[in-house]
Amino acid sequence: MKSIWPNADGIGIPTEISLEEATLRYTDGFQMKTFWQVKLLSMLALLCVVAPLVGQDLQPDTDIESRLSQLEDEIQMLRTQVEASSQAGMVPAQEAGWIIGNNGSLVPCIPPADGKKYPTVQLTGFFQLDGVWFNQNQANRTTLGPNGDLQDGWDFRRARLAAKGDLAENFSYIMEFDFASSQATFVDVWAQYSNAPLFQNIRIGRWRQPYGMSELTSIRELPFLERSSGFSVAPFRQTGLGFFGSNEPDRVTWAASVFRYPSDGFGDNAGDNGGYAGAGRLTMLPVYASDGERLIHMGIDYYYANPSQNEVRFLSQPEIQVVDVAPNPSISVPPFIDTGFVSVNHVDSINFELAAKYGRFVIQSEARWTRLNQRGNAPTQVIENAYALVRYSLTGESLQYNKKNAVFGRVVPRHDFNPYCGNWGAWELAARYSFADFNGNWLAASGSPGPGRQMGNTTLGVNWYLNAHTKFQFNYIYSDLNDPTYGSSFADIYAVRCQIDY
Repeated sequence: MKSIWPNADGIGIPTEISLEEATLRYTDGFQMKTFWQVKLLSMLALLCVVAPLVGQDLQPDTDIESRLSQLEDEIQMLRTQVEASSQAGMVPAQEAGWIIGNNGSLVPCIPPADGKKYPTVQLTGFFQLDGVWFNQNQANRTTLGPNGDLQDGWDFRRARLAAKGDLAENFSYIMEFDFASSQATFVDVWAQYSNAPLFQNIRIGRWRQPYGMSELTSIRELPFLERSSGFSVAPFRQTGLGFFGSNEPDRVTWAASVFRYPSDGFGDNAGDNGGYAGAGRLTMLPVYASDGERLIHMGIDYYYANPSQNEVRFLSQPEIQVVDVAPNPSISVPPFIDTGFVSVNHVDSINFELAAKYGRFVIQSEARWTRLNQRGNAPTQVIENAYALVRYSLTGESLQYNKKNAVFGRVVPRHDFNPYCGNWGAWELAARYSFADFNGNWLAASGSPGPGRQMGNTTLGVNWYLNAHTKFQFNYIYSDLNDPTYGSSFADIYAVRCQIDY
């Protein structure tokens, strides 16, 4: 084995050494270090005994012998402690392997002893309670069909519990479930290895696939009750294997994954005819100044899917989903746009992200095009989606930006709600316009799989953050629906939400 060992002057000298000799050198050096630690402690202890005698009459011999005996006991105890502490977490060099040190020398690869006991468990959760009121014109009821008269109501949109933690150093996990529906479903269930060579982070299980800035932003931290209508074409949570990471200053992030598509609410997918997909995301921060007070975010996303059973269906409500999924639902918002089940060879979609922040002012926009490669002689069709939003903090808070995940985070009030002290939390205004075009001739024709339609939604929002874990939201949504048969119609939607998380 050839390596570089520093000489007495700190200059590396190439030498031929065996693994056993390298081990011996490291062990001798470690023992020498321990030897001098004990010597130093002995000298300090002796000084503590002798110093009080300087300038004083000598004590009787018995007193000196007693103190020397006590000193010997203390030295032995210190020796034991030094040896124990120096050997804690130490792995024999032959078992640990070898790496090249900072100065070019060969050093044993010894895992750090972090003192943690594994596995660790942390419980988290949140709930979102929504209320909604509808006002429709008659054309809107007619367009939506038999269930077109939308009913006002209250509903737990989400009620989730999760356990997360570490399995060992660099190994983490999460198991999250949603209990808002009549049957508990999987949310995020995955295991992850971090600090991996080349890939940085490796994840397996069910999680949000790398597609879309809005999709990768936690639902707890969105400025509106729901994501925009473009969410309907995103792969979102699927079961698979993924990799993600960032450069050293976290100005560039990347992610890629392969997964089964589509999977149900338990992460399951069955079928030997297709069912495979892949996704990727690349983002950058061309501008990042004043610790994130000013920034520009840019990103591009792509996914390709060969769906199980060679069919897909994309649909969307008007960005409100107060729905009871019990056997006899009392509250249900039918989809305003719906492709129906379309027979396809494959589907692919590209998405562009653009966002900026200047102090308390934030803008964000995405545009995506989704191609449906139909089977047989049917032509390839394209679905278009886009949105743009603005946010403004009335009370001066700065929206956090997560550089490693390349998404905006949550609003944290500068002062928690406390009316007795004149503190009212944080207040935010938000506005968004979104557009979805499912209105191609292929859906407008007689006998088509779905009703097609175009939908444009204008949303105005007010958010009140009482503290970092409690917020109330109000949304007004004006939904404009254009149907190839019934023409234009509209619905006014008023919605509120109470959210608690921990």
